[in-house]
Order: sequence, then C-alpha cells, then structure tokens
Amino acid sequence: MKDNLEQKAIEAFAATFGGAATISARAPGRVELLGNHTDYNGGLVLAAAIDRETVVVGRPKPLGDRSVRVRSLNLDQTESFDLSNISQGEPGSWGRYVRGATWVVQDERGPIETGFDAVIAGDVPLGAGLSSSASAQVAVALFALRVMNGDSLVELNDDERMNLARAVRRAENEFVGVNAGLLDPFTSLFGRQGCAVMLDCKTLEYQRVPLGESPPAIVVCDTGTSRKLADGMYNRRRDECERIVAHFARERGDQTVKSLRDIALADLESAWESLDDPGRSRARHVLTENDRVQAGAQALVEGDLQAFGTLMSASHASSRDDFENSSHALDAMIKAASLAPGFIGGKLSGAGWAGCAVALVEADKAAAFVESVEQAYRRSTGLEPKLHVCRAAEGASSRTLP
Repeated sequence: MKDNLEQKAIEAFAATFGGAATISARAPGRVELLGNHTDYNGGLVLAAAIDRETVVVGRPKPLGDRSVRVRSLNLDQTESFDLSNISQGEPGSWGRYVRGATWVVQDERGPIETGFDAVIAGDVPLGAGLSSSASAQVAVALFALRVMNGDSLVELNDDERMNLARAVRRAENEFVGVNAGLLDPFTSLFGRQGCAVMLDCKTLEYQRVPLGESPPAIVVCDTGTSRKLADGMYNRRRDECERIVAHFARERGDQTVKSLRDIALADLESAWESLDDPGRSRARHVLTENDRVQAGAQALVEGDLQAFGTLMSASHASSRDDFENSSHALDAMIKAASLAPGFIGGKLSGAGWAGCAVALVEADKAAAFVESVEQAYRRSTGLEPKLHVCRAAEGASSRTLP
C-alpha cells in the first residue's frame, strides 16, 4: 500500500513540478484500542498505528530560495508560503496543517535555509477517527527535517521521536488551533508492525506490546453518523471530570491531586455519596478504564487475545453506562460486530456520541466479518456503514529517494 501511494505521489510531483523528487516521508494513522477519555485525565491509553498513511515526496530548492509549494494529490489543490514568514492560512484548511508542521520544526530546530516543492497524498479515511491530521503533520515535519539535514538525518531514536510528537502536538494546539493531545502523533511515530503501544499520559512512559504471532485485523466501523449533533459534549465531560478532581484537591491539596490519575477507585467509592453526580460516574469510567488498559497490556504480553477482546467490550459498556458517550448507532454497530464471524472484542473509538467503533477480528475472517456487520447494521438502523480493515503498522519514517 505504501509503495503504491508513494509512487503515485512521485509521479504527481514530476507532472506538477518537473524533474524527480529526492525526499520521501510517511506517517501512519492510528486507532485507539483501550483508554477512552483517559488521556486528558492523566491516564493510560493503548493504541496502534495502522496501515493507512500520509506520504510526502518532494525536492529542496536552491540555497537562498525559501519559498514552499505543496500540492495535495487528494484534493488537487496547491498551498504556497515562505519559510521566512509562515502565516496561519485559512482556518480549517489542509494547508494550515502543512504550515503548522513546518513552522514548529523551524521554531524548535532553527531556520530551514531552503524552501521546497512537494506533493502530499494519503489513504487515511477522513472523519473516521483515525487521526488523518496528525498523520499529515508528522509526515510534513519529518519531510522538513530531511530538507534541513539531508542525508545526515539518520533514523530517529525514541527520545527524538517523543520530542517530535510533542512538537506536532504543539503545532496543532498553537498554530492550527485544535486542542489535541499527545496520543495521535505519539502513536504515529511509535507504532510497530504487529504491535500496540501503551502510553502513560502522566509520566510519558510507553511500552510496545505484540498483538500475537498472527495479529488480528483491526476493523474500523464507521456508523455514518456525525458528532455535530453532540457539539459541546466533549468539553462538558472534561468539566465533569475536573469537578471530581477539584473535590479531592480541596481535601488533599492541589499539589497532591492534579488529575483523576491521582485518585484511587476505592477513594472514589468511599466518597461516592458526597460527590457530584454525574461527575462521579464519569470518574469511575476513567479509573476503571485505566485498569482495563493495564490488564489489556498484560493480556497481550501473555498472548491472550480473547481476554483483551473482553476488556474492549467492557470498555464500551463503561463508556455507554458511566461516561454516556455512546449512541444508538454505536451500540447497534457493536451489537452487529459481536454477532459476526471472527469477532474478538470491540468498543466505540475516539470522542464517542457518533462516528466510529473499532473491533479486533480474527485475520482470516475479516471479509466475512465485514459482510455480516454491514448487513446487520443496515437492517437495525437503516444507515449505511463504512468498514475499514486495517493492520497494526510501523511508525513514521523518512528517506532519501534513489
């Protein structure tokens, strides 16, 4: 898949700008497997990079020319700016992500002395909760680093990857204007073929865990519903969680309790009657979800995919009942998935309320699973689903083209 996408971008570069591209960078999308709404609560998340990615190919300009032209192959649009003065561009545009990633590389590493021409192409489904924006920004940032350092840029070590993940988050927060967390760029950079990655959002410690000798398919199930109907619910949930943190901070001091991660489940249950409702239920979801992430990572280490799948399904039930960020469509999708061939476990993914669910499926039964789910979901909802069969993939990389 990567080679075909890269080749298309290389051919488009020659047709658009003339001559040959000399640099290529790629970054995968990602899917959350466990850890729903735990990231901003200082919790644990377990995710996987997937075999859908963004590719950037291009060529530096002569020294002294700091102009940039980037063509989006998917949108057939071209973005132009100058490295000497990178403006934000149009709000919500794809170009703002390109500008932001280039801006943060310069802001943190120093000026990029030569501009470049590039083509960007991707096969990460848009709006499917697979982090297409972080994929694009990581790919552009890696491309910009390669322009800056040329062949002296060797494979990034894990410390450098973490620094780049933080930089991309900063670009999205400060330049693009989206209050995104670290998980998306982290997973895109730290992914490993056939593995999931666990991130501790409080300490930034991480662990790669294998998905087994025969890794399952990761099937992203788009319900065909929009989160626009649930505008404001994400911020409301954050507020509800923060009220529980504030309660315990008043009792123990705000240096002791800074997030839900600093509260034990037993403490929450002991203080249950004195706590804000529904905040206490939201907090219970987050704390039990952290436990599920830990148990899930251990299950993967032990090679017990069925136990991991059971934890995914328990996560969905907790999201539905305690965090209340599911929906009729998401519940219908999970029900259809649970009855389909090869199902191991499944849950809603991302913010919730609409959008996508994710299921682990025995690899050799993925096609039968998709057919069964599509038919059952249509019958129960009248909606048209989109299912994407993915695999856990390698993290982002860049190279000099031959």
